[in-house]
Amino acid sequence: MLPPVKPEALVRKLVAVLGLALLAAAAPAQQPAAERLLREAARLAESGSGEAALQELTLLVQQFPDDAVAPAAWLRIAELRRARGERDAAASALARLLGDHGRSAQAAEGLLLQGRMAVDDAQGLAALAAARNAFRRVPLLFGRELYPGLEARRAARVESGEVALLLDDPAAAAAEFLAALEDEPEAARDPAQGEALTGRARLGLARAWLAAGQWTAAAAVLEEAAARQGAADEAGRARARRLASLLERRVLRPMSGQRAWLTTGRFPPAGLELREPAGVAAASDGRLLVVDEKLPLVALLDARGRGTARQALGGVARPGWLASGHPFAVGAGGVVLPFDAASYAFVEPQRSAPLKNLLAAQPGIFGDWFVVAKGWRGVIHSPAAGASRELLAEARPDVVDLARGELGRVYALAARAGQVVRLGREGVGHAVVLTGDWRRPVALDVDELGYVYVLDRGERAVDLFAPGGRRLARVGPDLGAGIELRQPVDVAVDGAGRLFIADAKLPYVLVLE
Repeated sequence: MLPPVKPEALVRKLVAVLGLALLAAAAPAQQPAAERLLREAARLAESGSGEAALQELTLLVQQFPDDAVAPAAWLRIAELRRARGERDAAASALARLLGDHGRSAQAAEGLLLQGRMAVDDAQGLAALAAARNAFRRVPLLFGRELYPGLEARRAARVESGEVALLLDDPAAAAAEFLAALEDEPEAARDPAQGEALTGRARLGLARAWLAAGQWTAAAAVLEEAAARQGAADEAGRARARRLASLLERRVLRPMSGQRAWLTTGRFPPAGLELREPAGVAAASDGRLLVVDEKLPLVALLDARGRGTARQALGGVARPGWLASGHPFAVGAGGVVLPFDAASYAFVEPQRSAPLKNLLAAQPGIFGDWFVVAKGWRGVIHSPAAGASRELLAEARPDVVDLARGELGRVYALAARAGQVVRLGREGVGHAVVLTGDWRRPVALDVDELGYVYVLDRGERAVDLFAPGGRRLARVGPDLGAGIELRQPVDVAVDGAGRLFIADAKLPYVLVLE
């Protein structure tokens, strides 16, 4: 005979059973609800409604903090916050992701994002090395045995290699790129992303071997990268073709006894009549920025010489390119971005007075600038934060031009000393890379292999130097094809090794190929 059941106990039992039933019914509904919020946030972000997307994602992590899609939501919050410039909020979201869901696949992607943010914020080589550690942790914490198809591991190796190149460690960079190519599978979830990542790894490996002087190995990788099929990484293949062309022109062609440049022509062939060219700058992708003081004009041309933009802008001379691919020109009072309505101004060292009468400028890799101005014998280093100071001043070298070369290094042309000097990346230290016997050196450029080009207006010629400082060739004043340099003012080299010369007495830019 069963013992009697008290009414209050029966009520408690019924409530408990009903609660369990309600929980059982609600459990399968939670997952779709969270997924619906995640999908809606993706739709809103795709349509440009970032704030609304963040609201959906915030609701998701608040209502379903332990759901299977919560890590993806935290990662997306961090990505959106970073894209909006909200760095602290992005870092906070990453902290929640890594703290609450540290073993999820999204945590690996969170470490990737953490590394990218650290690279963005790096203000020196030590900070850059620390940023690389975030990338290196991914394959250590998320091994192939537990995460066999994790795409973030391969991406981390590529980005770690790219930072190692900036840290001037080509051996470590090559090891990372080889591991990405040989030890990690291509992304199966997104073939286009996988193809682009493979292109970056091959290009990075080629650059690492070029930095180490391994020309033959680099040429083989570049050939393979340029021939790779698929539409997703056309930009990467084009860059591989340009770098292969540069390698052929600077290294392989001279090794076979050929001249550095075989033809001379006018650039562009037609369509842009110049009056008095004052400056020229070539981007790695072949785009050209031309400054004419008399018109006045700043013109942007594509790799074939077709005009893509022009601006009536006076008072500017030396043009250049930011790492982002945006063109700039140097004016007396600062640096202007002629097609972006933006500018940079600088102050004198040890004073708050504006720096005037600029002659040349080049950006560093940490958001800093290296600047040359009248009245200053050296180079003024203007960091992203902190006071500016003059470099090389004790030697009074009379710097007349600057160039940004391989892997973002900045070089200075010291006219009085007859030297080309490579400046320290943090504005500390320098190295003399070559010495010349020029009459009147006025312009400088450096290509991605570290080859140096110096324009001597006194001799009306351009000298080409190997990275070790040996002079390889001189062109001018007679360039052939009935063309002779008369008053050359600027020189530039693009990513494929084409040489451009601006001459104030010629109504066009010269191109040597």
